[in-house]
Amino acid sequence: MAAGRQQKYLVVVNPISRGGKAVQEGIWLVKHLGRLGVSHEAFFTENAGHARNVVKRWMERVDVVVAVGGDGTVNEVINGMMSVPGCDRTLAVFPAGTADDFCHNVGIPRKDRNRALEVMLSINDRRLDLIRYNDSYAAVQLGVGIDAEIAYRTLRHKKIKLLAYVYVGTRMALIERMTNSSRLMHIESDNGVYDGKFLLAVFGNAPLYGRFVYWMPDARMDDGILNMSALRPLSPIPAYYMFLRCFSKEYRNKKITYDASTRFLLEVKEEAYMQVDGEVYKYPAGETLDISVERSALRVRLPSVPPEGVPYSIT
Repeated sequence: MAAGRQQKYLVVVNPISRGGKAVQEGIWLVKHLGRLGVSHEAFFTENAGHARNVVKRWMERVDVVVAVGGDGTVNEVINGMMSVPGCDRTLAVFPAGTADDFCHNVGIPRKDRNRALEVMLSINDRRLDLIRYNDSYAAVQLGVGIDAEIAYRTLRHKKIKLLAYVYVGTRMALIERMTNSSRLMHIESDNGVYDGKFLLAVFGNAPLYGRFVYWMPDARMDDGILNMSALRPLSPIPAYYMFLRCFSKEYRNKKITYDASTRFLLEVKEEAYMQVDGEVYKYPAGETLDISVERSALRVRLPSVPPEGVPYSIT
């Protein structure tokens, strides 16, 4: 396979990411690739599912697929890549989202275009695990509960998504008291069974969640294991205090159920909100998810000198 600037890149831009600002990032990137003489094709997506279809159509004609957008764009690109069996290509990410959880976890610089471009044009590829749920894939995490409900309520506020998320979350905690946010679930893992009401249950392979929160502090992206952190119903003030403490990687709480397994089976016994890599869905009662790790599933372009504490091996 060709290396670095001699490779051919497929650039997939989601123009509505980061409140519409991602289109500027995509234009900047495409212009710089042209000036550098890097072979590429570029597409600006038009609707949900477009990125996946573009990737599926072009996979065998490129070396590297670049997702320009947020975690939802990364997710759609990954599912496009995984839909072409035996076509082993590299994923690169040029961050242009609101949270950019994937980039924060792997160390891709979010606020420095030139450094992000350097990573993209490097030859430092590593294999990372993916999360498989039923017949789809996630890069970082999927969660059921209050976080997804808050995200669902803020969908119409894409241009001020972060502020809207904080406002809705505060309103639910202090005014609505989160009385209706817990959901009845049945969870199975290699280690046990968990039944009852949960305020939040998250499954993933990376520690950072919501950009800054270490909700799964022990998770790693290349160990062949998935992690779960699940919270039983809790009153608003203790819940808020606990989430603030989760900004520290060392924090643990006995009210959070931690587990690590190669597979989880999740049955949602009540209608619930679910988010997968930041994209929100509403699931009916009785929905069952078979969640497993797909070990070393994807080649990813990462910083040659990653920041300290990245959740994957650098040797």
